[in-house]
Amino acid sequence: MRIVILGGGFGGLNTALRLGEKMRESNHEVVLIADKSNFIFRPSLLWVPFGQRKIEDISFLLAPTLDKAGVKFIQKQVSKIMPRENRIVFHDQSALDYDYAVIATGAFPDYAKIEGLRGNTSSIYFAEDALKTKLEIESLDSQKPIIIGVAQGNPSSWMSYEFLFELDAYLKQKRRNPSITYFTYEKDLLNHGGKNVTEILKTHMQEKGIAYHCDVNLQKVDEENLFFSNGVAIPYGFSLILPPYKGAEFIFSSKELNHQNGLITVNTFLQSVQWENIYVVGDANLLPNQQVIKTGRAAELQGHIAAENILLRLKGKSQTKEYEDSLLGLMELGTNGGMFVFRYPNSKSSSSIMEWAMDGTVPHLMKIAFEKYYLWKLR
Repeated sequence: MRIVILGGGFGGLNTALRLGEKMRESNHEVVLIADKSNFIFRPSLLWVPFGQRKIEDISFLLAPTLDKAGVKFIQKQVSKIMPRENRIVFHDQSALDYDYAVIATGAFPDYAKIEGLRGNTSSIYFAEDALKTKLEIESLDSQKPIIIGVAQGNPSSWMSYEFLFELDAYLKQKRRNPSITYFTYEKDLLNHGGKNVTEILKTHMQEKGIAYHCDVNLQKVDEENLFFSNGVAIPYGFSLILPPYKGAEFIFSSKELNHQNGLITVNTFLQSVQWENIYVVGDANLLPNQQVIKTGRAAELQGHIAAENILLRLKGKSQTKEYEDSLLGLMELGTNGGMFVFRYPNSKSSSSIMEWAMDGTVPHLMKIAFEKYYLWKLR
């Protein structure tokens, strides 16, 4: 049997390592395919524009790590998947057959969904984006207003809040004082994190003098203004807006693979509802009837669950590992340190939620420690 994992991020790497370690003594083959040679600890891209991290500080080569777990690494760009033939086709027209496939290629900015957004906003999604944004921040004009936000169609608002507070801290350190405005399509500030999280964020917004707009949709952008669907227009000199997102391009080219803007619907076992030998983890999947929180931790957890279900099926057993949405995260708050957030369902039979949040120096130190531990663990 050959199990092929597509994607070398949190979801893909953790799926591959779990399968490789459990199947080392078997005759099964585990292969990870990615178009880049290295893993990047993406949560720490937040610090690159402010000179607090270099790319080499938060990345490592995939091949040595995978080799230690008995996983074969192939660096190629996928062109399409042919599920009926159980085949993956690459851009160089070569192909690889699989018995099970795990799609963990994440999601990508879909700037075209909003008129004028492409080219009129900065980004920290990828390493090259973060480095470009660093140059832009270093030359910010104190007289021009700044807008940070998250547009409708992006379920990962977390990063926009962190960048907002880190930018505010950076500008204060540099003794610059441009006006900063934040916006989100969410009903309230990070409302999926719970009431405590929302109140903590509101307090810090007020203390820092950051104006904010909730429950607004971004209609269009030009070189000087953002326009919301409620008729409000806001001028800006610098913006970082998380756009709607979509799946990887090869999913659009895979004619036999049903998707919604490149995202694939799965059941709670993280198995494609269309193809039983395909699993999808992380940002690339859609889980009906769940308010899915898209984070690196969620992708890692989903990778472990998909791996365990595949292992059970290889043993002729029924899959039993199900994904249930939850939130456990550490958010940077700039001059106020960080925030630790905990939000879990009380039980499967209850609709009540257990939630807790705290802010201060300790969560900030925890975030740094987690980065160091995670990179040490995987290298």
